[in-house]
Amino acid sequence: MLTGHDIIYISSIEWTFLWQPHQEIALRLARAGNRVLYIENTGVRSPGLGDASRVFSRLKSWVGSLRSQGVREVAPQLYVVSPLVLPPFGSNARKLLNRHILLPLIRRVARRLKMRDVLVWSYLPTDTVLDLIALMQTKGSATIYYCMADFPQLTPDSQHILESERSLVERSDVVFANCSKIANRLSEWTDRVDIFPPGVNLEAFPQEDFEQNDDQQIAELAALPKPIIGYIGGLHRHVDFDLLAEAASARPNWSWVLVGPLQTSAEKLQGFSNIHLVGSKPHEELAAYVRDFDVCIVPYLQSAYTETVVPVKINEYLAAGKPVVSTELPTVKDFNEQHQILITAENQCAPFLAGIEEALKQPNNVEVARRRREVASLYDWNTQVEAMSQLIESKVSQNPR
Repeated sequence: MLTGHDIIYISSIEWTFLWQPHQEIALRLARAGNRVLYIENTGVRSPGLGDASRVFSRLKSWVGSLRSQGVREVAPQLYVVSPLVLPPFGSNARKLLNRHILLPLIRRVARRLKMRDVLVWSYLPTDTVLDLIALMQTKGSATIYYCMADFPQLTPDSQHILESERSLVERSDVVFANCSKIANRLSEWTDRVDIFPPGVNLEAFPQEDFEQNDDQQIAELAALPKPIIGYIGGLHRHVDFDLLAEAASARPNWSWVLVGPLQTSAEKLQGFSNIHLVGSKPHEELAAYVRDFDVCIVPYLQSAYTETVVPVKINEYLAAGKPVVSTELPTVKDFNEQHQILITAENQCAPFLAGIEEALKQPNNVEVARRRREVASLYDWNTQVEAMSQLIESKVSQNPR
């Protein structure tokens, strides 16, 4: 495992956002003996009216960190900064203000933490990131880019983000991608891209949960009619709400339990007595909910963006030993071709329900659950981060310190 380094960790999400690989890897790097400065999302586009709550939250985090000089320690060796920077890809005046006034505040925090020869690990490919790398770079530093999204699909300014992403890839010492499609795109600009799909924290989904089979249920689920068809994760614009509503209408005796924050309108799910919006739960409690599901689902829409989405929840479901039914995302189909462990279906009610009914008929025993967990264990975060570390160390060792 990578250890003994100072790491500037440029995330694309806030530290307190829905738990994802960004927080998981940062925490493991800190526990391994690295000093990590986690920089919360600086964006890929100018915010609009729909981003007002996010902007307010950023201002609140920034004000809250003033007493600690702009940084807060969330775990040993893991520090979080909520930078006030102007949106990327703006006017020359905006860029100059970022470069000479706002971004140097991050460098000041790093210096106060006595960071030197930093590794810059970025999830964002913007001009803001390139400017920050230029500020922090020394002869002994290195740059890692981990691409987990098809960024040109996230902003109307796709040409600018492609140009900055190309610059970032070309200057990076190590490049990671979450799936083969993104890796192929980035390979146009570098001779090596290593694929690391999102992993799973096996310890958070104890094997004992399905081996003991003690019938202990979460109170709010105990009284629900069986079967329980469950989902964990954000309820965002990539979820197929039409599919869920039609399926719940067609199977009124099934309980449809959705655990996660509401990130867009779920009006189409209102009025169903058998749809239960549980809301956001701490990451450490998710295993208890999954344990009570009879079938776990990934009801994502088909779109240009979801072509490169690798749902983190699939390996979490499998780690809990549960059957999984997903819509036919390209990455999910690739995963299933390799492991033959999921059921995939079109984004239509009849085949999706048929997939769930097939999953309900599958054997429900410890041997089957262990087989699912064995597949998930191939993506255990310990294994993933150790493999990443080896690739990074091999590059860092070539740089003078």
